[in-house]
Amino acid sequence: MALLKLAILGLLKEKPMHGYELKKKLSYLLGSFWTVSYGSLYPALKKMEKAKEIECAYSIKEKTRNRNVYRITPKGEREFIRLLSDVRPDSALSDTEKFDVRMAFFQYLDPETRLMVLEKRQKILQEQIAKFKKYKSLNKSQDRYQKGLLRHKLEQIKSDMKWLERLIAQEKEAITARENTAKAGELVKDEGKGEITAASGV
Repeated sequence: MALLKLAILGLLKEKPMHGYELKKKLSYLLGSFWTVSYGSLYPALKKMEKAKEIECAYSIKEKTRNRNVYRITPKGEREFIRLLSDVRPDSALSDTEKFDVRMAFFQYLDPETRLMVLEKRQKILQEQIAKFKKYKSLNKSQDRYQKGLLRHKLEQIKSDMKWLERLIAQEKEAITARENTAKAGELVKDEGKGEITAASGV
């Protein structure tokens, strides 16, 4: 439910949508590992509406039925950021597909939080590599298919690690640039105060 809620709130942050449109977007976002059915979508929407995380903005008539168009509420905005930045359950970051859904909405996090999430994911992948290597050393009798699968998994993780390293470097650069800009602003402000003091003869 948490992943579905995160995806729904994230999509409604982009624009209001009705259930059918949400299902199409969710199927695209989650479809590679989870088929979103109306049986799971509409109960989730009702539960979120009851919790005042989303609300019906208006209804539109399509053919013979009315469709409720939902939008995110301020409470939903807060819940979305909480879910997006929550790194306490390791499963939220160790599972590649779940992490990909989180990445789809990374633009809504500040650089420090993005960096925290990326570094936690990096640490989890490092642990996975260590486990794979240990498994490989303890299982010398693997056939070529098992060895090939293990090698493929390791190559995937190493590729993800290189991607994460680039993202982490970008976030660190963004944080440093922002801090330098803030320091420059403070310096200009202090210099301005000095000029005012000198002009007043104090």
